[in-house]
Amino acid sequence: MEKELGLDKFGQKKHLRAKDYLTDALGQIALNSITVLSGQMTYFYTNKVGLAAGTIATMLLVSKIIDAITDLVMGKLVDRTNTKEGKARPWLRRMIIPVMAAIILLFTVPHVGNLSYVYVLLTNIFASAICYTAIAVPYYTMMNYKTRSSEEKGKMGTYRSAIGYCVGVGLGIGLMPITKALGDDQFAWIKLAIFMAALSGIGLFIAYKGSKEIYHDTDEAAKQEADISIVKGLGMLVRNKYWVVITIFGVCMNIMYAMVMAAPTFFAQVIVGDVNFFSIINTVNLIPSVIGFISAGFIIKKFGLTNTARLGAIIGIIGTIIRLVNPSSVVTCLVGGSVVMFATIPLISVLPAMVLNTSEWNMKKYGVRITGMTNASNSFVGKIGNGVGNSLIGWVLGAGGYALFTQSGEVTKSVVNATYALNIWIPGVAFVIMLLFLIRYDLEDKLPEIIKENDEKAKMEEV
Repeated sequence: MEKELGLDKFGQKKHLRAKDYLTDALGQIALNSITVLSGQMTYFYTNKVGLAAGTIATMLLVSKIIDAITDLVMGKLVDRTNTKEGKARPWLRRMIIPVMAAIILLFTVPHVGNLSYVYVLLTNIFASAICYTAIAVPYYTMMNYKTRSSEEKGKMGTYRSAIGYCVGVGLGIGLMPITKALGDDQFAWIKLAIFMAALSGIGLFIAYKGSKEIYHDTDEAAKQEADISIVKGLGMLVRNKYWVVITIFGVCMNIMYAMVMAAPTFFAQVIVGDVNFFSIINTVNLIPSVIGFISAGFIIKKFGLTNTARLGAIIGIIGTIIRLVNPSSVVTCLVGGSVVMFATIPLISVLPAMVLNTSEWNMKKYGVRITGMTNASNSFVGKIGNGVGNSLIGWVLGAGGYALFTQSGEVTKSVVNATYALNIWIPGVAFVIMLLFLIRYDLEDKLPEIIKENDEKAKMEEV
């Protein structure tokens, strides 16, 4: 029999070992494959398919708005799911084939005039509003059924973020060279998509097989959750002050992250004059990222989720200031960009756990956790933030005259300013907003007492 792991600093029992964290984290491959590839869709659609950047930006944003609806629906489905395998775990198995198809379909854009834009819209809706949602909501909800420990949730988030980041950096470093080696055309991107689809399917299967839901709601609580409509559940959430703050924080974080991952492509193309410099940026960013993931677990254990998030925002602001000293310099791009990249690691690590912890406030106030709907915001903020971020790239580039640049090769002042806005100003503003919303956030301090109170209520209901 395996040795007990003891309690965390807040007195909650720990359950997870290294193999549990690793197998769980492999489910992140599918999510980040969709997210990172979607972050490059503006470049792919404009440079490989020949579509207009402004129209593409609008198509992508429309798909993200539809996502907002499907997130809530999926959250409700998870709350109503009750099987031998659990509430959230079965969805990982169900979505293996659909997500593999979705990744490939994103790149098989037919050249049929305006109908190409219709195809873009429909495949992005399928990939994001349906497949991503049906994985992300249960996947992050499952965290709450595996452990009640904030420390373990934070560590789980770190492992997931590390795997997700490996996907992001792997694509960031290899995307241009690989697609160039494969033919540097649309079919080259399709070949890469087939590989990422297979990898995503394998990751989901391992995460499904290696997971176990330990905690379960009482029969009475499960019945109450099943009877709550989407409208009523949403009403509870918008009255949960902690959920509102974390949702705003999450949207800003994902806008920033979308910019940090995708905008350097255009810095390399416009400012440096060589799009392949994007691979160098991602290679340099490996160092702060590895340091970030190695240290994230220690920082979360030492300072808690909220203080870790505050620290990340402050570091991000410092990195932004460094880049502003000389925005056209390759050196300040790499140094300041590395600081910003380091800042993203604690932020993406703690967000899922911070979202889930707000469900305990629901239980305290309304007698139900509605964990699925609460956690739907994790998927919601990711897709809305990513969608807004990627749409901003298209809009800002369009306003800056990027189309004329691609046609003539002339680097105008407006194109340069648009590139700086995407790479420096917008992420910097996002860091400031995040810090402002986190300054007075105090749920984590109250959480041990809230969990104790909720558990005592649950025991009384069972009696």
